[in-house]
Amino acid sequence: MKQLPSDTVRLLSSSQVITSVLNVVKELMENSLDAGASSIDVKLDNYGLDRIEVRDNGHGIKAVDTPVMAVRHFTSKICSHEDLEHLETYGFRGEALGSICAVAEMTQLIHFS
Repeated sequence: MKQLPSDTVRLLSSSQVITSVLNVVKELMENSLDAGASSIDVKLDNYGLDRIEVRDNGHGIKAVDTPVMAVRHFTSKICSHEDLEHLETYGFRGEALGSICAVAEMTQLIHFS
């Protein structure tokens, strides 16, 4: 037996979170809703296999958070497990964006709050 390389482990774990194009779109739309968006526009190229674009009018991300916004297990939703009792968002684990980035190439245009 031998230990898997960390990039292989990351890819395997991400494929458990992100299982399809539909799942990617769902996660990105929930991220938009968590940001207070009242309008979300989704565009797919080649059924989402070549490109998925999501635009919304949500409040954006703090500029200071951009370096870690797609790092797994970084989240703005909770600080500890006690926060789970008062959770009012779809996302909170800090897995979606990191997992999407692990299995896809990501380009981002960000609106800062």
